[in-house]
Amino acid sequence: MRLATSADDCSTAQWPVGLRPLHLLAKPVLIEVMVLVPDYPPKSFKYQGRLHKVKKADGPERIEQEWWLQQGHYRDYYCIEDETGARYWIFRLGHYDDVQQPQWFIHGFFA
Repeated sequence: MRLATSADDCSTAQWPVGLRPLHLLAKPVLIEVMVLVPDYPPKSFKYQGRLHKVKKADGPERIEQEWWLQQGHYRDYYCIEDETGARYWIFRLGHYDDVQQPQWFIHGFFA
């Protein structure tokens, strides 16, 4: 641990692998995202009418459908921190190779 030298000082701490949010939504909420490169985390996302600029992102952590299911998409989960320091657990459903664009959802919040 060290003291910050300025308001722009970035933490070098890493999120633990497999970290799960403290608060999960009962049903993931569809969000709008701006992604510069496919399969990368978003640069920003819109949730409840507010634009959040992504400052840090970790992932993806891929979660596949159950082995007994033969159809459906995997989810690529990201831990996202916005410009205010709030942390979110979001995922992309589908991939950019499909005819349809993938959808993005927010699934939880970190404390």
